[in-house]
Amino acid sequence: MTFGRVLLVCVALVWVAGGCQQVVSPALSIGSAQPDFLFIVLCGLAPLTSRKAGTVLGFVTGVILGALVGANFVGYAVSRTLAGFFLGWAGTIDVEFNAVAAAVACVLSTILVRLVFMFVAPPTAIAPFLLATMGTAIYNGVLAIPLHLLVTRLVPERER
Repeated sequence: MTFGRVLLVCVALVWVAGGCQQVVSPALSIGSAQPDFLFIVLCGLAPLTSRKAGTVLGFVTGVILGALVGANFVGYAVSRTLAGFFLGWAGTIDVEFNAVAAAVACVLSTILVRLVFMFVAPPTAIAPFLLATMGTAIYNGVLAIPLHLLVTRLVPERER
């Protein structure tokens, strides 16, 4: 029952995030920064799971984003898998993971993932890419707060 509920929440949130990534994210762009809904879901769910589950979730969100973008499957999969592993590991530390911690983790993880992606699949211009990275990191951090509050309501502490 417990594993089934967590799996259902993960699948539902990844499904909705994939749709939002394709449709809503371009409409919410501010300059070159736009929210990365799949990564926000990864940042919201991975710290509440194990390292294995975080790694698998990172890989799945990376492959989905690669499919939506239509290129760089390896770059997205590798960078998101690493982020899922580290976020899952961060959830095992004896620190209370509240909404502010989720926002900070999402900002730092976004920067890390985009830097790894930059080395795996180099952009044509680095300066605009780094500026977009900072904007996306802040955007993701702000949106991680309501997602964390939603996830903690959907999956209570005793079921994680």
